[in-house]
Amino acid sequence: MLSKEDLQYLQGLSIFAGLRSEIVDTLGEHTTRVDLDPGTVLFREGEPAKEMLVVLKGRLAVIKRAEDGREACIANLGPGDVAGEMSLIDIQPRSAEVRATEPTSVAVLTHADIATIYREDAQSYTLLVLNIAREISLRLRRLDGLLAQIIFDIGQATHRNEPR
Repeated sequence: MLSKEDLQYLQGLSIFAGLRSEIVDTLGEHTTRVDLDPGTVLFREGEPAKEMLVVLKGRLAVIKRAEDGREACIANLGPGDVAGEMSLIDIQPRSAEVRATEPTSVAVLTHADIATIYREDAQSYTLLVLNIAREISLRLRRLDGLLAQIIFDIGQATHRNEPR
């Protein structure tokens, strides 16, 4: 169960935008707050996905691994950011590892917690799913911009090294 302060914080986040306070209160009754030490791994890439996290305080690193075991941090998440939201939409295994990089607190929303919203108010459930989809879309747009910049940078570096 979340504290009143945690619930007020969640209500101010875009992923919960437009939800009635009663619905957020219902989520708070089912949602768990977890306090983490630095280095704690919350998700491992490839694991079954059963929940989404909202960072209340602290920082999380999102890590992808190459086949040879090298790691790349693809995102740093702070207060108000979410992790694991894709699993609530596509029901696929975890796409990355998520680990705490400092003392961190998260709210953990499971598939069952979200299903409770569906049973209580289908309209609020729809709004929550749309908010999650918007969050995923924003991340994809940012990634598109980064990918384009990398392609441009590689192109410039390649052209600089060509004989004239």
